[in-house]
Amino acid sequence: MRLQSTFLSLLVGFLFFQSCGSSDPETSTLFELVPASQSGIDFRNELVYDEKFNPYTFRNFYNGAGVAVGDINNDGLLDIFFAGNQADNKLYLNKGNFQFEDITAQAGLAVPGIWSTGVSMVDINGDGLLDIYICKSGPLGGEERHNALYINNGDLTFTEMAEAYGIADEGLSQHAVFFDFDRDGDLDMYLLNNSARSVGINDLRTGQRDIRDPLGGNKLYRNDDGFFVDVSEEACIYGSAIGYGLGVTVSDVNQDGWPDLYVSNDFFEKDYLYLNNGDGTFSEALEDMMQEISMGSMGADIADLDNNGWPDIFVTEMLPATLERVKTKTPFEDWDKYQANVKAGYFHQFTRNTLQRNLGRQPGSDQVHFIDVSRQTGLHATDWSWGALIFDIDNDGLRDVFVANGIVKDLTDFDYVDYYVNNQNLIATYRKDSVLLTKLIDQFPSVPQPNFLFKNQGGFRFENIAPTAGLEQLTFSTGQFMPTWIMMEI
Repeated sequence: MRLQSTFLSLLVGFLFFQSCGSSDPETSTLFELVPASQSGIDFRNELVYDEKFNPYTFRNFYNGAGVAVGDINNDGLLDIFFAGNQADNKLYLNKGNFQFEDITAQAGLAVPGIWSTGVSMVDINGDGLLDIYICKSGPLGGEERHNALYINNGDLTFTEMAEAYGIADEGLSQHAVFFDFDRDGDLDMYLLNNSARSVGINDLRTGQRDIRDPLGGNKLYRNDDGFFVDVSEEACIYGSAIGYGLGVTVSDVNQDGWPDLYVSNDFFEKDYLYLNNGDGTFSEALEDMMQEISMGSMGADIADLDNNGWPDIFVTEMLPATLERVKTKTPFEDWDKYQANVKAGYFHQFTRNTLQRNLGRQPGSDQVHFIDVSRQTGLHATDWSWGALIFDIDNDGLRDVFVANGIVKDLTDFDYVDYYVNNQNLIATYRKDSVLLTKLIDQFPSVPQPNFLFKNQGGFRFENIAPTAGLEQLTFSTGQFMPTWIMMEI
């Protein structure tokens, strides 16, 4: 779960449900904005680029950071941890009445100069207190570069113990999800990593996902009496250099009592749908269960949208909702490139969000199957969409869909590209003055976008109510809080 805002405050305030007993129902909205002056939260994930470190030299520069919500002191109030990229991480203690106190330093969580990404609050040692696991990315090297596990001491302080637990990874980690995949009563961990290698036209080769990358590959850790053991290979989890993972979600998609995994991959690699075999292994079965998927898959969430008992899968991509932005921002692959993708084993991928409706088990088979209904429902185009969250926003018994949207710089703007293609003299001047990359990035368009809130009207019919629900603010948003641990009952 990631949250980003560079030129705007990452959190100007919070959005909460407004009282149902509003005195003016004509002007009330589903959410109201709590300003930073009231909440005490003024965290900003502000990013500053230069010639050496920028979106050209670090592909994930604008991928966002993280946010986790949980009650760290068991007082019944939810506290908030913000991970920052160039900004320092912050832990805010909930004092009640939507007022928070920054306790980062006294809690022992201040680690300046580290590029943090996803963050999870999870009771990793089963002592009844929430601990904090922080994924890290950015430039490699440095004393604090490894992922951090902060064990809750019970007195509003934490002790870093990632190495002692076996999960001090040093790759380009994006996020970690904790779940009991073997149903032995403790929480295991799936670590979503992002490859450090570049993406090129020569990548469309067969067999790449079978080659393990010790640093950049995804990993599955089994919890063995408090120490985490990497069981990725024996569990049949892909860990290659082409798995540009941006989202991982846990759900029992085939309703057999075992938690499964959906991993959304950016760029040319297909997504993974891992079915839990119940014997410590998984089977990647996406191509057997789906007909088509998103291409540049970003965030994902899984939930039952029609209350038929079968969980559906929503995956975000980058197709804009307006024709103007489609024409100026969106690259589409031609037929030859699409066929090359399929031939090389990268499946049928398309530039749009996908909503995979779970149709249950096929006749005469234990295998469930899905069909993409994103265009039918109107959920296919929400611009540069990162986070996806499915929950019942208005307590009407139907789960709704929230999409976090926007990127600080429109990195695929065709007008911008055409301008510089036809101004090579200007490029030469910038290069001579050693300001080429910063000058280029300065000129990228930067257009904040509204987030989307789709109200579920039943029958897979949805309406975007964000503009009238108090969510009309223009932002650069890449995520929102979602639960990050699951304990399956035996």
